[in-house]
Amino acid sequence: MKQMFNRKGQLGNLQGIIMTLVVVGIVLGAGFFILGEFMDEAEDLGQQSAVDGVNSTIDALDTVPNLLPLVVLIAMVVIILALVFTIPGARGGA
Repeated sequence: MKQMFNRKGQLGNLQGIIMTLVVVGIVLGAGFFILGEFMDEAEDLGQQSAVDGVNSTIDALDTVPNLLPLVVLIAMVVIILALVFTIPGARGGA
């Protein structure tokens, strides 16, 4: 069975969860920046249908950053439950 703690007493899976959330945040930020630049260029060229399409895409993707705190909360609950159920004697009666 894989050990949950390393020698420093840190959770082994915690680093992967944090890195995943950071990468998702960076990708979302870059994606919104690129969509904003594309919308500015489409407005300068007078392409209203492209502007409308980019606006609807930004509105659809706008819900994803709002869900990141929920993902963090779920990850924290999973880590706490994993700790509780892997502590020796936690399930056994007194």
